[in-house]
Amino acid sequence: MNYRKLIALSTLFLLLFTILPTFAQNATDSTTKVPALQLKGFYKYMAANVKYPGKAILQNVQGTSIFLLKVEHGQIQHVETALNLEGLSENVKTLISTYTELPKTMNGKYSLGVKFIIGNGSNTEVDENAIIPADYVKLPNVTIMTSSPPRTLTAPDINTYGIEEVDTPPNFPGGYQALQEYFYKTIKYPAEALKNKVEGRIYFSFKIDYDGNVKNVKVLRGLGAGLDEVAKDAMKDCPKWNAAIKNGQTVSTKFSYFAECRLPNP
Repeated sequence: MNYRKLIALSTLFLLLFTILPTFAQNATDSTTKVPALQLKGFYKYMAANVKYPGKAILQNVQGTSIFLLKVEHGQIQHVETALNLEGLSENVKTLISTYTELPKTMNGKYSLGVKFIIGNGSNTEVDENAIIPADYVKLPNVTIMTSSPPRTLTAPDINTYGIEEVDTPPNFPGGYQALQEYFYKTIKYPAEALKNKVEGRIYFSFKIDYDGNVKNVKVLRGLGAGLDEVAKDAMKDCPKWNAAIKNGQTVSTKFSYFAECRLPNP
């Protein structure tokens, strides 16, 4: 036997033996498919916190918003809106971003539909198609259903009320923990505040109008070192709240709250 050929064949076999497992591993590196049972907490969270927008109910609008998620070891790293339906998509992106209890084994790219349905069967359904990249795994839809809207539209109450004057006070989607998570992700520490290790609460007064927009933000008590201005901007750019309700209508309210400022992890 030609020993040179034998050595060459042995070398080739060794190379294939080394390379093929690596190739196979790379070929199977993909988004993990998570059993629906492991996502029960996420769907329960969404069902409890996503609210059907009052304006959309009055206008008989329904449809499905689509969101794209990137997940690493159970942590949602990025959310973008693939299909943004005006009047239906507000606050949902923030709710998804602030959820922290996904299974640690969950990795990759996912698409999620949030379907809004009004239960009278005669609605204006927004029918649009989103382009979902092929490498995204589709998760089951979240369905948000509400009862039939009133037969007649009521002019909005443009007065501004105190918290004690309304039937249901305003609230941030996902609760105040979600609001603080928003601040933590949004507030970028100024150099002076980092140098002096400034932490604490910045208190604001502001108005939440009947559409849930934050307006007229003022700092009541701050921390200085450049943090007040940064936190105020974050408050002004805050996602929509669930507006207060009085006599069955959403109304504007005067409100006050704080941003908890924490030094970023080193």
